[in-house]
Amino acid sequence: MSGWLSKGVAVLGKGLGWFVIGIVLLVGLGSSACSSEKPAQQERQEQIATQSEGGQTQDQAQGRQAAEPAEPVQEQAVAQAQQAEQQQAQPAEQEAAEAQQAAAPEQAEQDKSEPQAETEPPVADDQARSSRSSQSSQPSARSLDGVRGIVDPSNTGWPREVEGLNGIVSIPAKPERIITASIGHDEITFALVPIERLVAVGDVSKIATYSNIADWVQDKAVITRDPETIIAEAPDVVVTSPFYPAEGVDALERAGIPVVQTELVQTPESRINAILLLGYIYGEEDRAWEFADEIQARFDALVGVTGSKSDKPRVLALTQYSDTLWVAGADSTEGGVIDAAGGINAAAEAGIQGNQTTSLEGVIAMAPDVIIIAQPIEFGAAEFHRSLFDNQALAEVPAIKGGAVHVVESKHFTTLSYWNIRGAEDLARILWPDDFPDPPAQGFSLAGQE
Repeated sequence: MSGWLSKGVAVLGKGLGWFVIGIVLLVGLGSSACSSEKPAQQERQEQIATQSEGGQTQDQAQGRQAAEPAEPVQEQAVAQAQQAEQQQAQPAEQEAAEAQQAAAPEQAEQDKSEPQAETEPPVADDQARSSRSSQSSQPSARSLDGVRGIVDPSNTGWPREVEGLNGIVSIPAKPERIITASIGHDEITFALVPIERLVAVGDVSKIATYSNIADWVQDKAVITRDPETIIAEAPDVVVTSPFYPAEGVDALERAGIPVVQTELVQTPESRINAILLLGYIYGEEDRAWEFADEIQARFDALVGVTGSKSDKPRVLALTQYSDTLWVAGADSTEGGVIDAAGGINAAAEAGIQGNQTTSLEGVIAMAPDVIIIAQPIEFGAAEFHRSLFDNQALAEVPAIKGGAVHVVESKHFTTLSYWNIRGAEDLARILWPDDFPDPPAQGFSLAGQE
């Protein structure tokens, strides 16, 4: 009897042992599973990164090429001609840019990537940043509700958040050192903040052929597409366009620099949105409203006259680079200028979207009443102008037959900033000389002026 009892106890002991081992294993597996979960903040950053990539791909796929053609084309050519690296790459537009790199000038765009809210600024800058963070900008007298990119329009203090094409970015304090890595953004920024706060620019922003602010930025440090040149300037924020390389944005964010990648679309509404968004990023809301009012008033004064015109002339924006003809169709920057000036975009009417190549036969078929050549003199505008009149095949094209072919200031017609309003004013004087007998104002107001 005692033998059987001893065996029973032994069996029960072994069973309990295996039961305990099983419990331990289950607890261990559960602990391992919990420890493998990503922190919520890390997951959020990865989501932002995914949204950023998807957003830019969609942005490019939807034909941003049409909305900002000339800047890509001009800036890439300049980048090659002078090793100044500033330009965008969009799907359809990239073909134009690559085909024209050898001869076509290009203004400069540089931007993009995912935010790094976790990265601390360099220790040397902590005290200054902390001091600025404790300050709060004065609330703007007008509401920023509806401005794309502002996460919380009611937040007029610091830190504040904006949502760029690369996701949500936190700006810890009012930026005193600004870099935009984009000529279009350089021009907007110059109107919103004192010049000393714009600490560096790309080479193209210094070249008067392509830049509307070249005279004022000659003493600025120069940045390139290499993120190290930007990091060396210790900016508080970098604002850039959809065309700056993603890896460059990543490198800047890893260095703890807030990077905001914003759209550059030259519709009247988007133009005002860009001014107000940048004003918020820079802590200059009041100045942004003041400048937005100036730009809107100048645009309204123009279209108040041109919008009521009937029997509008058909205008073709035509250029030639490396023996290839280019036209600006629907949704192009030049197309927006033509519309505002009271013309009909002949290329858009022919079904052309964005900036595309064409042929002599194409020009003949479009039969424009007016041709504008938004091409720098340094890149053959005058020679191209003469060649149009020398070509007998084009003799019956209305614009050539009537002598209505004009070389215009390319940086007013192709810029991705408010300066294209000046281009529209210039064109309106050509199309409607009786209504616009006086030349338009030379420039726009600057930050800090009375």
